[in-house]
Amino acid sequence: MRHFMRFNRKTALSLALVFALGGSAIVFSPAPSLHLPSAAAESQKISSPVELTVYNQNFALVKDYRPLNLKGGVNTIFLDDVAALIDPTSVHFKSLTSPGSVSVLEQNFRYDLINKSNILDRMVGQKIRFKKDGIIREGVLLNPVTNYVRNSGNRYGSHYSQTSTHEFAVRTEEGVLLTTLGDVIIEELPDGLYPRPTLMWLLNNKRTGNHNTEISYLTDGVNWHCDYVAVVSQDDSKVDLVAWVTLDNRSGASYNNARLKLVAGDVRRVDPNMPQPQLKAMRSHAEADALGSGRGFSEESFFEYHLYTLQGSTDVRHNETKQLTLASADNVPIRKKYIYDPDRQNYHRWLYSGWSGNYYGSFDYYSHNTSRPGVGADTAEYKKINTLLIMENSKRHNLGIPLPKGRVRVNKADASGSLQFVGEDWIDHTPEDEKIELYIGDAFDVVGEKKRTSYQRTSDLITETYEVRLRNHKKEAVKVHAVDHLFGDWSITEKSHGFEKTDAHTVDFEVNVPAKGETVVTYTVNIKRN
Repeated sequence: MRHFMRFNRKTALSLALVFALGGSAIVFSPAPSLHLPSAAAESQKISSPVELTVYNQNFALVKDYRPLNLKGGVNTIFLDDVAALIDPTSVHFKSLTSPGSVSVLEQNFRYDLINKSNILDRMVGQKIRFKKDGIIREGVLLNPVTNYVRNSGNRYGSHYSQTSTHEFAVRTEEGVLLTTLGDVIIEELPDGLYPRPTLMWLLNNKRTGNHNTEISYLTDGVNWHCDYVAVVSQDDSKVDLVAWVTLDNRSGASYNNARLKLVAGDVRRVDPNMPQPQLKAMRSHAEADALGSGRGFSEESFFEYHLYTLQGSTDVRHNETKQLTLASADNVPIRKKYIYDPDRQNYHRWLYSGWSGNYYGSFDYYSHNTSRPGVGADTAEYKKINTLLIMENSKRHNLGIPLPKGRVRVNKADASGSLQFVGEDWIDHTPEDEKIELYIGDAFDVVGEKKRTSYQRTSDLITETYEVRLRNHKKEAVKVHAVDHLFGDWSITEKSHGFEKTDAHTVDFEVNVPAKGETVVTYTVNIKRN
């Protein structure tokens, strides 16, 4: 339950609390004189709206709206249900009713919580009662649980490390007892401890009465990602696509009745130990599009990112994973693309026989390619034909919406109509009108084989001839892209098929391979030597 608290140290509470830790406990004896420093004399129990903007980089912006009755002058306000992973430097408080009349004199984040270690640290030098071997004993606690050790410093200052102990020294009537503590009994809770992380403000108010207020802060531990489920048609020409948002809240707080917004994009966050430039305000350019139907999300361009707003509200509870439908599209045209690219892993290594050493460690061309009996150094072992699905994120193809990065799982119905999983791939943030390529697996019935059939070397030229055999065991013809990566100052002087130069060192032979047949691609490359 979210509420503001007005602080009153004169409020007395009787407590009987047990904190279990390592098999032992601390027991507070009920006593009329017991005071809890952070207790609330008054509280406003209000169901308040919350706006939660979640970024797909494991953090969120929380905006909490609370009505608050303020007296004139200085007010002390507590908010005790904030996220445990809050960034306290990002907290901002303001009155929406009368911004000019309320000023923040002081703002504190108190996270020293009630637990056994924190209580015993504050009981050093005070009398405690503890149970040892079934007997309740009494004495003065002489050492804390937590110790700080100063390490060697550098030009940036000293460093400290924290250690904990389970061994305690207690001064009793018989002398100093060195012992581990079992159940510990104390009569009063030490000052400065809180049951939950708590924000506190000292406010100077010039307008007495009710104020609608906004409290905002950043917190880690709230994340979202997108998962896509694609179902391919029987003829592999279309796909139905559903985008799911998976929301994971581990921030230490729940956000009930929240207005949920999601930001897709790569937002820069600076290292807190580095100098921070002045932040510029981000402006929103609304271009709302309805995605899906019913209780879905609307989308708008936001600065250099995209913002998705849930229609209505939802509860985002701590330690909960929630899934919501982001978007859906039916009958999106796709095409299947087969690629034979045996040398893509050895792009910078294949040219020079016996070459060793690269960015990732040593590599020997001969030993790699002769690991199987009868295979020569000039014959590629890799025979897999990679299968890609290509679609266009455009309105004319029933899409045309900004797609957040995520994993795409592809399914297809078998002969009985039962959906089967056929592969998956990742997509990055994809704007409208961009192409999407999904590498979902390797073809079973289409294989490739590549070998270098000729090699000549002179003082100023290297001449090589390659042969690529593409075999199709399907009942229908297929089109295969045979790709090669050429290094140096190269030119293709002879070829059996046309090719496309896709970049400075890549060529693509697009060839038809008949059903139950084979197509052979040959080409000769000249490479100038420096």
